[in-house]
Amino acid sequence: MKLPLRQSAVIERMKSEIASQYGVKSFEDIDRGIVSSRSNGDITRTLVELAEKTKN
Repeated sequence: MKLPLRQSAVIERMKSEIASQYGVKSFEDIDRGIVSSRSNGDITRTLVELAEKTKN
């Protein structure tokens, strides 16, 4: 699914902000393979929870 540029930018900013809450710095510039599985899972879970809240 292709999102409009504005929506993509908002989502990327949200991912970076959430990642920093879990101690992942420079989320845009790092190889995500070096981020721990726990951090990746926490970031994903938080994004899903936000999406579910906005859906309802």
